[in-house]
Amino acid sequence: MFPCEIDQILKLRPLEESDADVMFGLIERNRAHLDPWLRWSGRVKTLADAQALIQRFQQKWADGDGFHAGMWVNSQLAGGVVCHFINRESNKSEIGYWLGADFVGQGLVTRASRAVISYLFEDENMHRIEIQCATDNIPSRAVAERLGFQQEGIKRESDWLTTRYADHYMYGLLESDWPR
Repeated sequence: MFPCEIDQILKLRPLEESDADVMFGLIERNRAHLDPWLRWSGRVKTLADAQALIQRFQQKWADGDGFHAGMWVNSQLAGGVVCHFINRESNKSEIGYWLGADFVGQGLVTRASRAVISYLFEDENMHRIEIQCATDNIPSRAVAERLGFQQEGIKRESDWLTTRYADHYMYGLLESDWPR
């Protein structure tokens, strides 16, 4: 899967420890844009926190249990696509995505997520992929729906998002729903 060239400008590759400075800088510059929606960005308060997050996902990748792929636009980190877990007993996974404000509206998340979804269905043999979006996060919900995910319900106050518990829509996509 990685590195993965989506098109002439967009590439995916797992974040490495050497990316911690760049990742932390992107998160710091985009706190107002990211922290209201992400389950993890509010806990990345220092460079050491960014390094620890990257190390955790490097271990998940090594264990075959997920990854955090940076979205690189013309060699600049724009955001990421996260595979939170790969459950091989039930053949399901959960993905998420994040993007710096300067990169919004270019279709990057949709294109990168399509590649990750194809990989999870075709190479990892997943049967189901889930996405959770805060109910008031309209742009994130639009991505899930554009990708063909079906809204399946609401998880009330399911996750802490920096300053509040938020309700999340649960979206699901089955392998049989995904066009090959």
